Amino acid sequence: MFRLIVVAFAALCLMGTSSLALAEEAMKGEMGNMKDEMKAENDAMKGDMKANKEEMKGKTKEQGKAKGKTKEQKKTKGKSKEHKEKTKTHKDAAKAAPAAPAPMSAPTPAAAP
Repeated sequence: MFRLIVVAFAALCLMGTSSLALAEEAMKGEMGNMKDEMKAENDAMKGDMKANKEEMKGKTKEQGKAKGKTKEQKKTKGKSKEHKEKTKTHKDAAKAAPAAPAPMSAPTPAAAP
């Protein structure tokens, strides 16, 4: 009876280690497949990013061409320079000759209640 138990235990141990070895091989195969899928997804994402970058470059070039100053913008720039010069001359004139102080009138007496 003791021999039978020892033989059964030995058989279980051998089957357990062999099943673990087989499971490890199966996992390695699955891991390889997963790595291949991840690489494919990564490559696809890189391609998308490159396409998006090219698209953005095209948009910025179009915007750059459209940003050329129009005649109206050039006119308003000239007007703003004229306005600055006018305000500067007014400030200089105000600093040079201060205005005469307003004459003070006598204080009005407060009405009695």
